[in-house]
Amino acid sequence: TVKFENAVFVLHVFQKKSKSGIATPKPDMDIIRERLKVAEKFSQEMRDE
Repeated sequence: TVKFENAVFVLHVFQKKSKSGIATPKPDMDIIRERLKVAEKFSQEMRDE
């Protein structure tokens, strides 16, 4: 979840299945990074209106 000045965006939700290790799986991190870029762009567009 990311909070911008004008909105809160939920980027990704998943249930962690691993019993060992704390790292978030790479495929999930890739999705989160891509959605963060989209959320940043959308937030900027909302501010520019």
